[in-house]
Amino acid sequence: MKKQRVLPIESGLNFRELGGYPTRNGKTIKWQKLLRSGYLSVLKKEDRNFLLNYGLRYVVDLRSDYEITHNPDPQMINVKQISDSVYPFSNHSSTSLKQFFKNLFQKNKTEKPSALSDPYELMVLDNHAQSAFRQLFQILLKNDQPNESVLFHCAAGKDRTGIAGFLILSALGVDQDTIEEDYLLSNKVLFGTRTVKTETTNNAAIDRMNQARNVDLHSLRLAKMAIETKYGGMHKYLNTAMMLSDEDIAELQRLYTE
Repeated sequence: MKKQRVLPIESGLNFRELGGYPTRNGKTIKWQKLLRSGYLSVLKKEDRNFLLNYGLRYVVDLRSDYEITHNPDPQMINVKQISDSVYPFSNHSSTSLKQFFKNLFQKNKTEKPSALSDPYELMVLDNHAQSAFRQLFQILLKNDQPNESVLFHCAAGKDRTGIAGFLILSALGVDQDTIEEDYLLSNKVLFGTRTVKTETTNNAAIDRMNQARNVDLHSLRLAKMAIETKYGGMHKYLNTAMMLSDEDIAELQRLYTE
């Protein structure tokens, strides 16, 4: 298979490879092991076949139950599909979460609507969101066969998926500059050449986040700062919040780097 960062999926959204990124210890992430994307519900047969031939074995869906019900992922033979919702946050009812996002967007109307620091902080600190990312890591540990891939995705493949990618690449020893480059690639892939319409979540405030035209490094860096402030660094976060032992982290690096 040709090694390419952006996968040639015509009917999908924001399909990308994490293979080839260097790690701090001189290794690189294996190709055909880690994929990220937006929603899959519109995938045509030829694109599904491409993914199957590429080695897809697990699909981890980070969307809400509402999103999954209204735009389910297509069933693919020999692919295990896991519902793993990051939203809703555990300490916010749907009403209070809506008000929270409303206040966030209105607190400084001169800021770009993509400056979404507080939701990103919640994605790394909230109990429910953490449980979703913990399950994702457990799936990664199960994916132990060569050239078999895990794909994780949300609606646009940039916010929930962006945080998931940040955590995974951090666990694999990728440096922050490279993580940020991968995160910002959503801007070019999603909006560089065409207008993208994403699905709805039944929460207007979260829809606004999903449909924001750009991801913003300020958001990702606030999530990183939240981890450092509360946990003292990424390694302790992985140990404590993600419940990954040092042996688990070493196994992830064995499975996904070379």
